[in-house]
Amino acid sequence: MKEFIFKKEDFKVTKWAGGETTQLAIYPYDADFSERNFLWRVSSATFTSTSSEFSNFNGFQRYILPLKGKLNLYHEKLYERKLSEFEAEYFDGGWKTVSENTLDCMDYNFIVKNGSNAKLQIIGQEGYILKPSHIVTMFSLDELEIEIEGFDEIRKVDGFSLFVIENDKERKAKITKATSPVIVTEFELR
Repeated sequence: MKEFIFKKEDFKVTKWAGGETTQLAIYPYDADFSERNFLWRVSSATFTSTSSEFSNFNGFQRYILPLKGKLNLYHEKLYERKLSEFEAEYFDGGWKTVSENTLDCMDYNFIVKNGSNAKLQIIGQEGYILKPSHIVTMFSLDELEIEIEGFDEIRKVDGFSLFVIENDKERKAKITKATSPVIVTEFELR
């Protein structure tokens, strides 16, 4: 098992048409987001206006949820979805999507290459089963403590940091401290 903690000073911040986006992690770790040569990417964005058009990510699937504020998504000619804090939406990255949001909105994004076995979910202190050959990320706005079966040391992760586990065998991870929801992404390596 390999593990990493990516902190604010590790993150890459860039401007986009509707605000700023902060890349928390990308895989492979040396991938270039602009070249779209990644398998998955975790990021968080803020908004400078109350409406925006999403970038086209044809060939990818997207998960998005508001960490703060509200976010309404409009998938052209398909449907609309109103999201409250920590409510996730999963959709095709190639869809033409626009949004309306509150100015205080901050979102969380997980983008994965089509054909990948991946998921995003919110977990509580009930824990999470880490599967073999999976990369799992854990994120919380506030400090987080994680206990992993078979290891004595408790992992302490600062708020707005990303804990990444490259897992080699099935283990249970238990959240021992969290004051805000914990977002978990999972990606199967093939």
